[in-house]
Amino acid sequence: MKLRRALVTVASTALLPLALTACSGGTDGSSKDASAPSAGSKAPSAGSHLLNGAKLKTVLLPAGALPKGYKADPGATRDSGNALAAPSPKKPVNLAKACPKLEASAWIQTSGIEGAAFAQADFTNAAQEEFNEEADSFRGNDAELVMKRLALVFQSCAHFKDTSNGTTASVTVKSTVVPKVGDQTLKATLSAPEWEGGTTLVATRVKNVVITTFYNVQSKDMGAAGLGLTEKIAAQVQHAK
Repeated sequence: MKLRRALVTVASTALLPLALTACSGGTDGSSKDASAPSAGSKAPSAGSHLLNGAKLKTVLLPAGALPKGYKADPGATRDSGNALAAPSPKKPVNLAKACPKLEASAWIQTSGIEGAAFAQADFTNAAQEEFNEEADSFRGNDAELVMKRLALVFQSCAHFKDTSNGTTASVTVKSTVVPKVGDQTLKATLSAPEWEGGTTLVATRVKNVVITTFYNVQSKDMGAAGLGLTEKIAAQVQHAK
């Protein structure tokens, strides 16, 4: 049986962006599906070594690397173990349903591509702020394709409406390419006038591993520290065997 990622839901307040409780690819609403690696980036070879879940777990950051007060959530800390998942068909990017899923910890699933292995860990503090980290290994050029699709999702979701607990928020997603972090890095911030604080999402590819982080806070920096934390994970992936 394939072990599934835990999709974390932040305990809700009226002012904090909420994580969703479902995240799955679909076939409707697809647009400009990315199906080939982008030119100019360093793609891994088809025979690149795949890190399994147990090894990916070792590159993730412990609670001590986070700001004081964060504690691990055991129910959302897991990995796929020593076995690699069998290859699965790629789903089209479902842009019609992707945007609200950026508010969930497993937002990499908006790419529609399943990896061969994964590891994730989740941390929260007393204010119910959340940092989630995940590392997924992919076969062939799939890691590069994931990055291309995530960029497409960010672009498509630049402005969207989200309704949670009876409140509608006008969400803005500002994304950028970050140079000199891993082989490819994308960063996006989610904010809304109805929220206190916001969320920073970071996706970094290192060879055939994609690291994704989700940092949801109530402060005005919207979790800007997530980029530096992701960079630390990327450095550990570089040396993983």
